[in-house]
Amino acid sequence: MESTRKLIGKKIVVYPSYLDFYDSKTQGRKVSRSFSVQRPTAKEIYSAAERLGLNPVIEKKKYPKAWWEETERVIVSKSVSKRETLKMIAAEIKKMRGS
Repeated sequence: MESTRKLIGKKIVVYPSYLDFYDSKTQGRKVSRSFSVQRPTAKEIYSAAERLGLNPVIEKKKYPKAWWEETERVIVSKSVSKRETLKMIAAEIKKMRGS
């Protein structure tokens, strides 16, 4: 069995809720509060991913856990695990905001 996965060509979907400080884990937050960001937008996620070289694309899609709300999501290239990618994006947003 191979211990490493091929990551080339794989994509990750990032909804703002994945990084939102105010959302609980059951509401969809995927990173701990120490890594999360207050009310991130899809445009901020896009900019952060662009700065990290993750080839982002914004799509207008509903988040399954909040299907009644109109939201956007960002699709990025996978270079490391999903959780590590989310942490990198959150850290870049914090840097962009200057906090």
